[in-house]
Amino acid sequence: MNALIIDIRDTCLRVVLSNDGILEYCRTFDFEPTESLSEAESEQVSPVPLKHAPAGDNPYLIYFDTEKKNPWDLALKQIINQIRSDIKGTIDSTHLIIPSDEVSIANHQLPKMPRADVQKLIGRKICAESKEQFPPFSILPGASDQKTQTWCSLYIPTITLRDYHKAFSSCRLRLSSITTPVNAMIDAFRSVREAIFNTHAIFEIQRGFIEAYFISADGILHFERLPYASSSNQENSTEEVERAHKQKIFKILNTIFSINSHYQTGHPATPVQMAWLCGLESGLNDIATALKEAMGIEVGIAPVIPTGLPDESGYVPLAGFAAALNNKSATTYVPADFFRRFTLRRTSGTIIYAVTACAALLAITLTEMEYRNLSKQLKQVQQSTDPKLSKNKPATSTAYTMSLDSLKKLTSRQFVFYNLFRELANDLPDRVYLENFEFHLKEDKGLIDITALTSIDDKVAESMLLSKLIKMFDSSATLRNHREPAITAFIKDNERFLKISVTSEVNPLDTTK
Repeated sequence: MNALIIDIRDTCLRVVLSNDGILEYCRTFDFEPTESLSEAESEQVSPVPLKHAPAGDNPYLIYFDTEKKNPWDLALKQIINQIRSDIKGTIDSTHLIIPSDEVSIANHQLPKMPRADVQKLIGRKICAESKEQFPPFSILPGASDQKTQTWCSLYIPTITLRDYHKAFSSCRLRLSSITTPVNAMIDAFRSVREAIFNTHAIFEIQRGFIEAYFISADGILHFERLPYASSSNQENSTEEVERAHKQKIFKILNTIFSINSHYQTGHPATPVQMAWLCGLESGLNDIATALKEAMGIEVGIAPVIPTGLPDESGYVPLAGFAAALNNKSATTYVPADFFRRFTLRRTSGTIIYAVTACAALLAITLTEMEYRNLSKQLKQVQQSTDPKLSKNKPATSTAYTMSLDSLKKLTSRQFVFYNLFRELANDLPDRVYLENFEFHLKEDKGLIDITALTSIDDKVAESMLLSKLIKMFDSSATLRNHREPAITAFIKDNERFLKISVTSEVNPLDTTK
């Protein structure tokens, strides 16, 4: 299975192709806007080729015109076309790591409690702040003491996820999953997290920005992203190149010291045990040597486990996400629309509605035939019991009379099931399914026993589902006088379920019409 993993940053887009967890392809595309040209100038300037020999170490450089509509979409289509040309094979699934500035990261200090309860509390807070019923978010444990535990929440707005799905759909790629750089980086260091005693600091240096992750054995303690001024790479002489290289290392070290100072202020009792460097910036070995001398700690070049790819330290989060996808342990985020019971396309929806209509028509036809048959039998019985017509006939037996009474009750309490089926199909709440449906007569009344089954989790309130279901019975035109529901909760296959049983009278067929 070929999984295409894409990581988007401010000025670049990184790509790897994973075949069952083995990375076979990597590429970095740098993109930058161009100034709009007049028609006369555009005729004199030759088009920019897709493969460009840029300054520095950029493999590809993509230009896009900011004056055009949706310039990022145009650049993305150009990049996807180049990826397809490079791979020359099938892409079974596509996965995305979105930029960190599109992720809302917050810390929550709470009393120690189970993780499920923490997810409920943080989820309700995010719901209130974002006004979303099902906000896509995840939580990671942070620092803790004897009584409290700090949790880090990562929330992505649903509109952001939908925009990325639309952008990739326009390029004929369907996104299978979306995650954050924090989750991807933690997955990349999963093999060494058990050996962490205090804290490991990971500094990803990305051409003008440094993203720092301070991770522990359980989760993440601190995340910060700061810019640094990258060199212009326009020097000519050897002395100027060397001077610019030293200035770049100084700016990177100065930014790292600033980030580390912020971490030590918030976590004075948890020192940094080891530092890791990764990213697309050149000269990581020189930066590691200078950092080791300045901080007095061990400094390594990521990835922890070599991938065999060229410039593998520039693709650490992508390799981590690929490994997590292969192990089925990746943290992904989905839009709220995915929580609906089912999503119908136009063709499949038409087929389902047509089959339902045919089934309803068949039920009505069979009911009408049975009704006419019973009516005919009733007329025959009435004629046989008429005193004027049966003066010389013997009296009917008690059993025959009781059967006749039952037949009268049955014909007088006819009920049209089609109306009820239509109400259930239109008004049954989401996540609620029918488990049992039974009709019977009791004391000359038609009764229906309905048993509904629903799965419940931390994101769905039980009272809300129950209120919607009872409201449906109260407003029903075919049901009346429903009894108090019987509610039973149980657990099956580590999933919580709620069984709701309701008995209600039915409105019989109006024979006067």
